Formats: sequence, C-alpha cells, structure tokens
Amino acid sequence: MKKKKIIVLIIIGIIVTLIGVLLFYQYSQHRKQKQLRIEQEIKNQKIESTKQEYEFYLNKEILENPEDDMKQFLNSINQENKKNETINYDTFAQNVFNSNTLDNEHIINMKQSIDNEISLYTIESLTYFTKDNLLDSIQNEELDKDTLIQMYEEHEFIKNLEEEKTKRKIYIQKLETLKSELDYLLENTDEYYIQNNEYICKNDEILNKFNELKEKYNLEINVSKEIIYTSKEVPILCYHGVLDVPWGITDLFVRVNDFEAQMQYLSENGYTPIFVSEIEEANRYEKPIIITFDDGYKDVYTNAYPILQKYKLKANVYMISGWIGGDVYMTSDMTIEMSNSPLIEIGSHTVSHKALANLSNSDIEYEVSESKKTLEAMLNKEVKVIAYPTGSFDERVTSITSKYYQYGLSTIDGKENTSNLNTYTLKRIYVHRNYSLEQFKNIL
Repeated sequence: MKKKKIIVLIIIGIIVTLIGVLLFYQYSQHRKQKQLRIEQEIKNQKIESTKQEYEFYLNKEILENPEDDMKQFLNSINQENKKNETINYDTFAQNVFNSNTLDNEHIINMKQSIDNEISLYTIESLTYFTKDNLLDSIQNEELDKDTLIQMYEEHEFIKNLEEEKTKRKIYIQKLETLKSELDYLLENTDEYYIQNNEYICKNDEILNKFNELKEKYNLEINVSKEIIYTSKEVPILCYHGVLDVPWGITDLFVRVNDFEAQMQYLSENGYTPIFVSEIEEANRYEKPIIITFDDGYKDVYTNAYPILQKYKLKANVYMISGWIGGDVYMTSDMTIEMSNSPLIEIGSHTVSHKALANLSNSDIEYEVSESKKTLEAMLNKEVKVIAYPTGSFDERVTSITSKYYQYGLSTIDGKENTSNLNTYTLKRIYVHRNYSLEQFKNIL
C-alpha cells in the first residue's frame, strides 16, 4: 500500500513537472515571439526611415548640401548619372564649329573647353561607387544596411555602371579626336578666314579638311574656295559723328536713321567691310569697303557702334589721344571696349588735331609718335594706322609717319585700287549729312 502511494506521488510529481516545463516553454516562446515582433517593428521602422531619408537617391534628385557622408556618396552617384544623361557629342562639336570666329584665340578657348569637358567626365570618378565604399559611408546606426544596399543596387546607373564607363570612354576618345582637329586648324589659321558666316579656304587641302569636318561632325557651316581677284577698287568711307542734333559743324554728323539705312544696305548687298590694316587683302572679297570715323566723338560709341554690332560690320575709329575723355569725346573705357571688339580697329588722329603740314618736323614727330604711344599703352595692342587731321599732309608728314605707322589716311576724294595703293595718302569718300540713300549708293 505504501509502495503504491509512493508510485502515485512520483507520477503526480512527474506530471506537475511536465506541466511546469510545458508552461515555462510556452511562456518562453511567447516572450521570444514578442521580442521578435518588437525587433521586426524596429527593423521596419529603420527600413522605412532609411527609405524616406534616401528616397532622393532613387528619384535621381541632386541635393545642394548633403548633410552626411552617406548622402554625399549617393548624391555623387546622382550627379554622375546626370552628367552621363547630358552627354551629347554632336551638340558639343556643333558649338565648337558654329562660330563667326575661328581665330587662334577662339580655337585655344575651345581646346580649353574640351579639356574641361574631359576632366568633368573622368572614368576614374566612377570607380569610387562600390558597395564597400557605400558601407564605409554609413555612420548612422539608425539606418538599415540591407535596405541601403538594396536601394544602391536598384539605381539604373549602378546596374549599368560598366556600360556608363564605356559611354564615357567613347565620349572622351571623341573629344580627344576633336581636340586634334582643332590643333590642325590652329596650325593652319593663315589658310582660311570667315566671310559672311562662310569659311573661305585658301587652298584645296584646307578646303578638303573643312568638308571632311562638316560631314564628320554634321556641321551646319558653309565652306568654299577663295576667289582671288586681280585688283579691286576699295571705297574708304569717311564719317565723323552719328547724331540727330549736331553740336558743331552740321555736315560732320550723319543722322542715326540714315546711318543705319546705309549700314543695312552694305550688309544686304554683299559688301564686306574690312580694317584699313587689311586693305592689301581686299582682293579676297568681291565688294570690299572700309568704314572710318575721325575724331572719336562719343556718339560714335553710343549711336554708331550698336548699329555696327547689329549688322556685324567692321569699322575704324581714329582717336585724338589728348582729347580722350573730353566733353564730346569717347572715354578711355569706351575706347578700350570698342578696341576689344572684333569689329573695331582703333587708329591715331594725332595728339591734338593740329594740321600737320603747318608744323615743324619736331612737332610732327611728337604728334604722330606720342599719339601712337598713348593709344598702344591704353589698348595693349599695336596701332597701325593714322588719319591726318583736316587731311593736312606733305612729304615731311608722310616720311615721318612711315616710321611709326603702316598706313596713312588723307581726305583726298576717291577710291583706292589694290594694285596701286597710296599707302600713306589713302583716298577717302566723305559721307555728307544730307545724302539720301540713293546718293550714298552712288558714291560706293
């Protein structure tokens, strides 16, 4: 009997123990599941927070001021992606060649632009965008690394990174080739020029090169072979001011509307204005013409210059160096601005506008040399031409002038012939205030 009781108690103990173990297991599982739910909630919050914090990345947005290393890293990817999206070699080449000026300075500037473009699209910058560098950029423990990695890998730029590298490599190779084309033009700038938005080539080699470039880069430019005329008559127009209400001698000032009508006529009827210093090259042009202004009145800057710019016409302005900045005369700033334009060549009109033929040799020397010296110091370029005040000259004047200048302008009426130039007494045609457009046409 006693034995049976002991057995029963043992069985009861076992059952109680099993029940306790079972209850403890259920309790432990409950706590574990609760902890897992809490951890999952925290992870979900981290995932959501991470997505919200870096959604700009998958939206391909670019931040102005990334706040941390991770944003800087992802922002850099978006920046490089945008660069690749804007790669357009044809447009870049068009911008290089579709210019009215392909002189040495312009070509050098374009080569610099190409170098800048190459440095902007380096392949090396793309090698930085690795998963390891992504993980190294994580500083905030509140971020979910797995989500960041997933976001990183979902970006189209990262998915196609090798293709993007190839795209850049090809672009850079094309830019290097373009640069070599510019080097060729730089070595041969004396073999072509631009006239009326057309590239005029002096020989077949440069002509073939431009045609090759035109086809290769799909350029919208006109190219032709230079026609050399045996000789040309060149009208040199003489103006002083462009003003509706004259302040001095009335005939010195052409009305603004009349001047514009005259310039429009030249522009629309095949005339090519050139600088006096280019007169020996006038045979290149079918209808060469030279526009000159004596004295350097302020209204030449305010009224004539904008019209010349509008029609893209070259002109020559002769400054009285001692009167620059006077009440009715151009300032030094105006003079420098015009001189820096490809449309204007500044020349001398002496120091004080004295009739040179009435002066002593020493005074002539002073007037022509000091004016040149002053203007060259101001403009930082050579002054090649002088216009004699009031047209006054004699053999002494031309002899002394020839020591300092390449050309001298007189007021003798007539046109110059390129086969027999009067180098230091170039003839000019005066444009009077009362000229109608028909009268203007007749003097050309």
